[in-house]
Amino acid sequence: MKKAVCISCTHHYRERMAPVLATLRAAGYECTYITSDYNHYTKSYYQITDLPGCEQLPTLAYQKNISPQRILSHMRFARDAMARAEQLQPDLVYAELPPNSLCAAAARYKKRHPETKVIFDLFDLWPESFPNHGAKALLSIPFRIWGSFRNRNLPKGDLVLTECDLYRKKLAPYLKDTRQQTLYLCTAGATTKEAKHLPAQDALHLCYLGFINNLIDIPAISALLGHLQKMRPVVLHIIGDGETREAFLSAVEAVGVKTEFYGKVYDPAQKQAIFDKCSFGLNIMKDSVCVGLTLKSLDYFGGALPILNSIEADTWELVESRGVGINIDRADLAATAAKIAAITPDAQQAMGEKTLKMYEELFTEAVFQKTLLSVL
Repeated sequence: MKKAVCISCTHHYRERMAPVLATLRAAGYECTYITSDYNHYTKSYYQITDLPGCEQLPTLAYQKNISPQRILSHMRFARDAMARAEQLQPDLVYAELPPNSLCAAAARYKKRHPETKVIFDLFDLWPESFPNHGAKALLSIPFRIWGSFRNRNLPKGDLVLTECDLYRKKLAPYLKDTRQQTLYLCTAGATTKEAKHLPAQDALHLCYLGFINNLIDIPAISALLGHLQKMRPVVLHIIGDGETREAFLSAVEAVGVKTEFYGKVYDPAQKQAIFDKCSFGLNIMKDSVCVGLTLKSLDYFGGALPILNSIEADTWELVESRGVGINIDRADLAATAAKIAAITPDAQQAMGEKTLKMYEELFTEAVFQKTLLSVL
């Protein structure tokens, strides 16, 4: 049996590695999944006990995302992950990036073992996805150096996968003749096979799903909802939590919007019941964030919920071409709000049907596995 080593430092298992591992096993690979024992999001150690073939490497702790300690932690993880690959002698190394240091370590491994296939999977672009314009300018030199760990080593792999077309296009200048493919994110599947729910018309019910952190554009969201509130009552249903929750709630409530806060909801049926109350899902992030597709948008799409979107590239183009929501004009939020408020129940129904149809064509696990198998 062929052997594969799959590496994800930040344990994007549900979001990315689960369908990767399922596809590789279906293709005849015996898989070892390597990840960290340190949670990047909670900044705490943890253990995984329910995933066969999973190995957690001892990892150096860090508390700040921008810090020498984090860089050192990632460099040590990359070193140790490839040392474990040396022991396992796989036919395939599948490395999810970031961290960029893993790209460099895997490229060195490829040089020592040219017969081993190496796939780089870009789940995010770092430091491009850092949201603060001012800090980006101050940190331009170290960010350029850190980006070069990835850019100069990507061509040494056999295949570069990206989770959206935006990333592939941004990396194209470095890839030269390297084989590349967009492999869209996927989710476990829609909980509804029909898009027949009609939200209540007493108010405009909207949903926010996901982390509530410094990546979302709280001023733009509150300003947009404030314009909407002047046209019809707005209720915002919030699924998730994060460090900026209080600021988020205060900002939207300050413009007269009612909120329903559910916290973290993992049960698909419960989440779908909330989606069914709503007309749109919010997919609005700071314009400085480099992202073409978000996991929250896939959850919305799988629940037949159109989106109010600010995300560029892939998502913007899908909204325009597929009619699965409304793109936000940051320069004229009042005009965007008027467009949203004017949506009729029939138009809302049609938009929901288009949304679910697009999800099934692009973002299911079956589509993901078919695409990955074709490049394997």
